[in-house]
Amino acid sequence: MQKTTLLIACIIISVFSMHAQIATEKPKDKKVTFGIRTGYEFQVNNSNLNYKLNLPYVGAFTDIRLNEKWGLLLELNLRSEKREELFNNGFRANVDELYLTVPVLLKYKAFNKLNFYAGTQVLSASLVNHISGFKKWNSIFGLQYNLTKSVFFDGRFRHGFEKRKSTNNFRDNRVSIGIGYKF
Repeated sequence: MQKTTLLIACIIISVFSMHAQIATEKPKDKKVTFGIRTGYEFQVNNSNLNYKLNLPYVGAFTDIRLNEKWGLLLELNLRSEKREELFNNGFRANVDELYLTVPVLLKYKAFNKLNFYAGTQVLSASLVNHISGFKKWNSIFGLQYNLTKSVFFDGRFRHGFEKRKSTNNFRDNRVSIGIGYKF
């Protein structure tokens, strides 16, 4: 858990350092923007697990413009999950999870208001069940529609590469929809 906390602290310090370096730039030349986002995430697997409606996720992000078409999107999200877990001996238990996730995404501006992005979730750590380190390895594909300069909608698909270590034996695939605000 100490390594996870150290990693999160380094990411936060890096984000604020980048903001301090660009504070003197004109707003139209801004290469780094910050914002917040929220939405819902839904399980899309066929499984014998009883997933309840997931609570909304909330997060903060940094959007780093690399050039006119490409950018890097760094996020820090907090998401909740309620589910029933089936163990090898047939026992079922209700699980309430709270995850801290850190996606890193490469963003492509296809049109004036439409962006596509792809990347991976470099960290997904449980804050409730004392599971340290990497919980899940995922790829993320999505799109973002900019309603205004500050408000956007996004949708994404997250594909889990590792199978769960239980009798459930399925990949953790999810779809999320959300809204965000850029400062």
